[in-house]
Amino acid sequence: MQSNNTPLYIELMYTFSKYFSEFVETFILDNNSEYLNEILKSIQNNFEYDSFELILKQKGIRNIEDIKLESLDLLISYANFILKDDIISGVEIQDFTFLKRIFKIREGDFVKNKNFAINEVLKKEFIRIYSDNHISEKETLLQLNLQSLFDLSYDEFEHLKKDEIINSLLQGANPRDLDITKIPKGLNIL
Repeated sequence: MQSNNTPLYIELMYTFSKYFSEFVETFILDNNSEYLNEILKSIQNNFEYDSFELILKQKGIRNIEDIKLESLDLLISYANFILKDDIISGVEIQDFTFLKRIFKIREGDFVKNKNFAINEVLKKEFIRIYSDNHISEKETLLQLNLQSLFDLSYDEFEHLKKDEIINSLLQGANPRDLDITKIPKGLNIL
């Protein structure tokens, strides 16, 4: 039964994947935030809204938005973790999306508050993706998933990958092999 204080967009229960549990174990070792570590331990396998609320109250967190920056850092760390194998699975997207919900991360929060950090994650991926001057179907899907993870608009995402596209084109890549809709502005190919 849903309490009157439970936001409608948060499910009362959710079971995280084994990948998230693996991430939590590594994150806790590297993280100094006691309250965030305790929150992660409590949701590591199963999320229950009432337990989550209780931990927040015990830690003196009245509003989840008060820890937005730490939550964004957590999600960026999780993005780096799931990108270690150069794939973002459906389960990983589901976990990431649910984390955005429970931490109340909204569209624009990553760009507004952690622009440099997401640019670093994306730059690393774009360098790897465009290094062979050819975009596979797997890499096209990866790019769509990256755009979705960080809630980027099409134009924002295209702008972020522009440098690597230009670099590939300058190395002689065929534009048809790069999964682009247009040649970036400022580049003249003779």
